[in-house]
Amino acid sequence: MDVDEVTRLWHAAYRGSLGGRGASRIREPEPRPDLVKDLRGLCVALEELRQASGAPSFRLMERIARDSGKDLSRSTACRIAHGQEPASTDTLDAFLVACRVPPRDRTAWFDAWLRAQRQRLRREEEGRAELSALESVVADTSRGQVSQETAVRMLRKAGFDALERYRRFDAPWSVECLQCAATLRIRLSDVVLARATCPDCPKLTEHVREAWAELLTNPSGLLSRQLVRALRAATVLQARLQRDHLDVPVFVADRATLVTLQSSDAWHLVLEDALRRHVRRPFYMDVLLVHDYDTLPSPRNGHRHRRLAKAAGLVDGPVEALLPVQKPKRGNDTPWSPKPTSNSGA
Repeated sequence: MDVDEVTRLWHAAYRGSLGGRGASRIREPEPRPDLVKDLRGLCVALEELRQASGAPSFRLMERIARDSGKDLSRSTACRIAHGQEPASTDTLDAFLVACRVPPRDRTAWFDAWLRAQRQRLRREEEGRAELSALESVVADTSRGQVSQETAVRMLRKAGFDALERYRRFDAPWSVECLQCAATLRIRLSDVVLARATCPDCPKLTEHVREAWAELLTNPSGLLSRQLVRALRAATVLQARLQRDHLDVPVFVADRATLVTLQSSDAWHLVLEDALRRHVRRPFYMDVLLVHDYDTLPSPRNGHRHRRLAKAAGLVDGPVEALLPVQKPKRGNDTPWSPKPTSNSGA
């Protein structure tokens, strides 16, 4: 049979199937371009148009457009169908031709495209005005802009290190995460709005906890039962990877567990072996044992060290369940003086 005749029959069969699969199945109405207000709505309407025209394959759409003298690749048709707006009216025209839209009906789609573009420009202008106002609030220069030194300081406070010179408040900036050493591009405006986050940090913590769970199973059989019980009584906290140095803090709640873990380094090697199977980058591992604070000389210092430990990310929960710090006794004649103590061991 003729290819065009087969295509026509295919489209007719598809349109008939929309209302022919059971009595409850009702055919979707034709998309209305006059109701489109923004680019997202335009993309949804164009995909509905493609479905209503028989859902032709992207290869077929490319061939139909080429036969009509239009330029539409199958990849461009796929991107438009999946939510990317047409880059120009020529691309939109080719897509409409591939969907077999008559010339008299294409004007409404062109008007919808222009209307959506105007809406996008208005939103961009409003966004630039908001960013300019925000920059003037945090600016440290007479021109109402953020200087290089202030930008770097704000960036480091957010947990990133600059890999290139600061250019503009809303310009992409190549940075490195101080937590996991991942490289990414962020904007200083996102840093100010607290929207700049590293996508790799949660993955690093997840990989470390997976390796810790593997350690507790003692796969190599090199760890004694006493050591495995001590490891199960401990809690691995949020890891930190700076450049190629991986710090793994481990919270220990009691003295007996601390002594057991400090008496042997065999579990360090087993943990490092498990980490190298989960963390796919070279590193040097350092295990930090964070233990209790019941030896602090005063409750005031105890609360202060708890706050510092939580702010550093080393302790986030178990410290609150510790025994309260005992208030030291003072003699009647001799003033009490604190003795230096150690709060953590490695």
